[in-house]
Amino acid sequence: MDRQPATAPSVPDEGEVRQALERLTARPPLSRSDRLSRFLRYIVEEALAGRADVISGYSIAVDVFNKPEDFDPTIDSIVRVEAGRLRQRLSEYYYEAGRDDPVEISLPRGRYAPAFKSRQIDARPASAAAELPHHGPSIAVLPFRSYGTTSTDQDFVDGLTEETTVNLARFKDLLVFSRSTTAKLVRDGADIRQLRSELGVDFVVECSVRKTSDKVRVAAQLIDAESGGLILAERIERPCTPDGVFDIQDKIAQLVAGRIADRYGLLGRYLARASRSGRSKRWETYLWTVRFYRYYATHDPALHLEVREGLEQALVSDPDSSDATAALAAIYLDEYRLHLNARSGFPALDRALEAALRGVTCDPDNAMAYQFLALTYYHRGELVDFDISAQRAIELNPGHPDVLADIGHCYALAGEWEQGLPLIGRAMEISPVHPGWYHHAPALKRLLDGDPEIALRELKSIPMQGFYWYHALLACIFALAGRNAEAADEVEALLRIAPDFSEKAQSECRIWTANQALIEKLSEGWREAGLAAT
Repeated sequence: MDRQPATAPSVPDEGEVRQALERLTARPPLSRSDRLSRFLRYIVEEALAGRADVISGYSIAVDVFNKPEDFDPTIDSIVRVEAGRLRQRLSEYYYEAGRDDPVEISLPRGRYAPAFKSRQIDARPASAAAELPHHGPSIAVLPFRSYGTTSTDQDFVDGLTEETTVNLARFKDLLVFSRSTTAKLVRDGADIRQLRSELGVDFVVECSVRKTSDKVRVAAQLIDAESGGLILAERIERPCTPDGVFDIQDKIAQLVAGRIADRYGLLGRYLARASRSGRSKRWETYLWTVRFYRYYATHDPALHLEVREGLEQALVSDPDSSDATAALAAIYLDEYRLHLNARSGFPALDRALEAALRGVTCDPDNAMAYQFLALTYYHRGELVDFDISAQRAIELNPGHPDVLADIGHCYALAGEWEQGLPLIGRAMEISPVHPGWYHHAPALKRLLDGDPEIALRELKSIPMQGFYWYHALLACIFALAGRNAEAADEVEALLRIAPDFSEKAQSECRIWTANQALIEKLSEGWREAGLAAT
């Protein structure tokens, strides 16, 4: 709920601002970032000293980041990048940990001088997983209809749906529901009016695709979900090449964004991909990237192996595809953290880092590349680099649920619950039909808070039968809840899938978290369940 004070907010005095500054820098998320804390402290002290009008990118670079006196802010963007991160952290702080603070310090866009205001606090949900606010129009991209007859044709159309959804999700003021959510509702027979009633969808994109050996034809429609009225209809035809497909995605996003912007005036600019580097140049690479999306939705071991071999081969002749190298980074990462098709002696985590860095180099504006770069840094224990990459991924695509959920889980499992759980909550909002792993971190927080029964309800809300961590967590939580028979059933299911889990429990934990309190709680539960957590 928005805060709506009855009167204009008052300006706090110097002492109140200094108290607010100390609270900010002593608590997450700023307490774990010395660089951002120094940045904030510098601009606040300068403003309180009456020098707000002379704060500049140059002065911050020299005085805060120790840049030389010949520093040129038009060449080096460090201050702009760090200012963006600071704005994000301030927003997160006042949304959660600082929601009841009487004074707010902000950094308005387009300037480096801070702003101070006293706040009137309204009642709001206390849950750390409360949904982040969203005020813009919402849109659902329905699964594109294919007129093809082969499985390759369907893979192609599924990939086009996914990429179009991701393209639209780049708009910060547009809520784009995930493909898994809309696909599930369509499979269940929902029509546009039902999408409106169940999800609150404002607009729907419908497309049909006809692919021949040399051309791709797409008939696209944008529909007003409330009235059912047709807003636009467009036929798009492009060559059957990777460049042609990317152009189709861009054209659909441009048409949709343009019409919604006309109506709402919200979308500041179209983040065009037409000039982006790092695109696939060969059909083989593009189609293996499409197959990766299917793998990442299921984590199917057979598909993991198939996609790994396919991407490795495709990238030999198409090495500059940013999406494909990012996908391969994710494949290597899952070889390490989930032990999927693990090869003895293979440095999977190192290879994941090499591939993710390559993806970022090929396209510095690719959110997917930064997503898997962030996850790789997290699992390497390099948390400062994780944080920088994670914030960049969110900045590039703040509307992609997997980006938010993946990164949110890392923050949460590292003990930054106030930062991680709202990101997961936002991912669930965008993707009401989501994978069960979205609920793992919220369940663990409930467990640490001493409420195993609520943790069980959270974890079991979307079962993941056959996934060893799902059964391991259930065994732990059932045991701590005193439900020993059910804990024994989960131990049996776990050991059928991962017979050596009891010997590797501690090392498995440390793959995912360095949070000692969480590791101790899991170990306690597994001991109670009869697993030797050594």
